[in-house]
Amino acid sequence: MNLQELNATCERLYLRLAEDGYSDTIISTNRWILGHFQKYCKARDIEDINVCIAAKFLMEQYDIDYQNTSVPYQTVLRRPLLTLFEYYESGNYCKTHQRGSTTEIPPVYADVFMKYRDFINQQRLCLSTKQVKIWSFTCFLSYLTTQKVCDLSMWRQAHAHEYLLSLTNYAHDTKRRVASALREALDWLHKSGFIAFSGHQTFPLLRKAPHNKILSYYTQDEIDRMISVIDVKSDTGRRDMLVVCLASVLGLRAGDIVNLKFENIDVNNNAINLIQHKTGRPLTLPLVDAVKLPLADYIKNARHESRDNDYILVTSYAPYTKLNNTASLAAIITKCMDKAGINIDGRHHGAHAMRHSLATNLMRNNAPLSAIANILGHASTRTTEHYLSVDEANLQKLSLEVPDEK
Repeated sequence: MNLQELNATCERLYLRLAEDGYSDTIISTNRWILGHFQKYCKARDIEDINVCIAAKFLMEQYDIDYQNTSVPYQTVLRRPLLTLFEYYESGNYCKTHQRGSTTEIPPVYADVFMKYRDFINQQRLCLSTKQVKIWSFTCFLSYLTTQKVCDLSMWRQAHAHEYLLSLTNYAHDTKRRVASALREALDWLHKSGFIAFSGHQTFPLLRKAPHNKILSYYTQDEIDRMISVIDVKSDTGRRDMLVVCLASVLGLRAGDIVNLKFENIDVNNNAINLIQHKTGRPLTLPLVDAVKLPLADYIKNARHESRDNDYILVTSYAPYTKLNNTASLAAIITKCMDKAGINIDGRHHGAHAMRHSLATNLMRNNAPLSAIANILGHASTRTTEHYLSVDEANLQKLSLEVPDEK
């Protein structure tokens, strides 16, 4: 951006912060830091204002490494600049910028990193997706420098494979996502003429045969214990109670919980009517007291006014917006399980685990498969049969005895 765009973006950002509910103190801090940055750029007649210029500004003015802040006050000074560029590029910004989420950009790869960053930011993706792609690329560049691979002409496909093998502390699904991000980055590098091989040559897409797996399951007693430890006297507790009940009592998917709107609630008929986020199929569920009471308590006593006022669940801190992703639901449920002393080792512990548990507990109470399919919003009972894999008690009844040898 140029100086005129910088000044206009700053003013729009201040208005946006005010709309999102930030305090006058926070907005004043942003004005102070960004005001100094505007003067810095104007005094040096800088025509192309970018992240590299912001990093230079922080180092010269405050002796702060833009990529690696070491103490809290440095993070406070850096945050307005991070917010500024995010808002300029996407029209939105992250609410938090934690130290652990950043990785230093190797100077030898600074130019190619900035070009790839621009490529990603031009795509129509949500901000969090852009950040994951850029973060994955940055980590790979850092790994290459530790292996003394400091020039693009030295790159080989083996380097990408060796990097993935080095991620020994990563879960399998996380490695898969990193490989996907690297595939895209290598494709861009190849198409741009930087390297001789593509991402799809390095990580070919292979189709896997579908397989069944044993689903995570929690007993009704464990779920009751989890609900009993929630402190419904606090705003956070009221929100947690609603989330847990929507997942465990109604079996709603995480995507349907975060996207639940006031228009979906039919109080007169005690029903919840929605279009499922995953399948696009309509679903109607009874608004039972176990959900209706926590819902009323949250809306009346804990929910903040939000610019996303159509949605029921909003963040518990400013700026008050709808929940942006389903990871927050998993964190809420995990927190309640930990507080209840429930052992989660070897088991998933998010909203989908609650959904699986509801189905299994209904089966164990001899509920018809068709009824369970209706509750879960399945188009076919064949989908619901997948949940039978965890019902060990009933599977044992179906097993055949091994005949005695004669």
